[in-house]
Amino acid sequence: MNKSNVFRTFMAVAAVMAAGPTLSDSLDLNLNDDAARLTFARTVYEGKLEADAGWLHHQDRGDVISVSLGRVGEAGGGQQSITAAIGGRLYALDPELSGPGQDGFALGVGGFFRMKLAGYDRIGFSGHGYFAPDVLAFGDAKDMVEIAGRITYSVLREADIYLGARYVKAGFEGTDARFDNGLHIGIRLEF
Repeated sequence: MNKSNVFRTFMAVAAVMAAGPTLSDSLDLNLNDDAARLTFARTVYEGKLEADAGWLHHQDRGDVISVSLGRVGEAGGGQQSITAAIGGRLYALDPELSGPGQDGFALGVGGFFRMKLAGYDRIGFSGHGYFAPDVLAFGDAKDMVEIAGRITYSVLREADIYLGARYVKAGFEGTDARFDNGLHIGIRLEF
């Protein structure tokens, strides 16, 4: 996959997300020694949809560009605040594999949740998971899975710091590309 085409696609998606009325935006950056992920999210249509665009770069394992769209709603009951979404995430995969170059696309289905502990509104948990079986993987890709979770602390109402863990893997012809797995630290800013 041509890196300039991936970058142009990412910028086009970001431009589309920047247009139109919005209820809230967020910017998320997380990293460890080998990988960094940057995600911009926007809630639209009276808070019913959340769209995001993200880029995961691992210095030895390659890049993953993703674009998501999910139906968002309140999933908690009583005093517990839980926001959840169900939807899809489109991935552009560019692994650093030995041998002939392999790349591809995958359409994962899944969702996310975010919650704050009742009575301890500065402490929260969040996570997401998406899976693309072979039927939803294209190019050289055979499947894709992304799972992540985090413990958050609200420094400000619109600014969280967190400790998280993630596992991002895609299957290719004869091999798997594990783009990232392990712990990371991050910040999430809401506007």
